Amino acid sequence: MTSDDTFFRESRIYDPVALLRQGDETLYVVRVGMKTSRQFMILTTTGEPAWPHEPLGSLSDVGWALRAHEWHLVAPEPVDQNVQVARTLARLLAERA
Repeated sequence: MTSDDTFFRESRIYDPVALLRQGDETLYVVRVGMKTSRQFMILTTTGEPAWPHEPLGSLSDVGWALRAHEWHLVAPEPVDQNVQVARTLARLLAERA
């Protein structure tokens, strides 16, 4: 388990739903707050926001942010049991590619 895995697993605020890897960079898409929350953030492995326009109100907004920062060609990987969220995000990114 890496240190970033430990950070997210022990967090009560962030629920990681997908991760994206590009070269030596990794970004996590996390649900913020309660499991039913519709707020998302894109975080680095240190838990910092990847970009200043956070939080985001929907997966569609996450897709637009990833596209704006040229991460839209990277396939999102599911984290734990969040397969559906990663698939939805992948579909949104493919529609806008």
